[in-house]
Amino acid sequence: MKLFDFSLFVGNPPTSSAEGTLEQLQAYLDEADAGGVMASLAGAYYDFAAGNCETLEIAAGDRRLLPAMTLDPRRLEAALVDFAVEADRGYRALVLFPSIQKWTLSHPALETLLSGAEEARLPIVLQVARNTPVDAIAEVAAKVDVPVVACGISYASLGEVAAVAKRAGNLVFGIRLFAGLDNIETLALRLGAERLVFDSGEAVSSHVPVLEVLEAVVMSRELKGLIAVGNARRIFGGEI
Repeated sequence: MKLFDFSLFVGNPPTSSAEGTLEQLQAYLDEADAGGVMASLAGAYYDFAAGNCETLEIAAGDRRLLPAMTLDPRRLEAALVDFAVEADRGYRALVLFPSIQKWTLSHPALETLLSGAEEARLPIVLQVARNTPVDAIAEVAAKVDVPVVACGISYASLGEVAAVAKRAGNLVFGIRLFAGLDNIETLALRLGAERLVFDSGEAVSSHVPVLEVLEAVVMSRELKGLIAVGNARRIFGGEI
């Protein structure tokens, strides 16, 4: 595996004409020799229980996909989830969608979900809006001792990323919206390449622009390798 993607989705966002099919996703994995964290968008937009079942079913047919469970802290039943049981069922991460589901990172029920993921040793992936305050993300990461991967932050927040990242050493950033080559180079210099991971949004969004930027960045092959797959291996151990 040459590439590990922290933002893989299957499903049809109701707010967009884009549709991420399993066939598109598998074509990407084949072409790029990739794997990644995958979630059904049904769990984000509609019913998390049904979406989670779909995620497990899809991942069971492709070992390159690590299934991510999603929960909505606004729903009472989310607080009743037994994370140890869910980890035994096969989930390898918790992915949260605050911007899609319209709740903030200060939601009082969020801490229950964070504690459950921590106890089950599940990495947490936050799919946030591009203008989400990075200090709020760092506060979330500081509450747990498992890796927290923030995906969706834009290049406009890079100064904030550099300023607050040191508050939470377990906080890692997806590069999807960092755009310019020098942005990734600068962050790798300021934070260390071990704080950056690849994420694309495939199959709803294309992985191609993100991969082209990573390939064009002026840094050593070793550091690019950390962003592409090495950091994911550290986070998930022997699973990839």
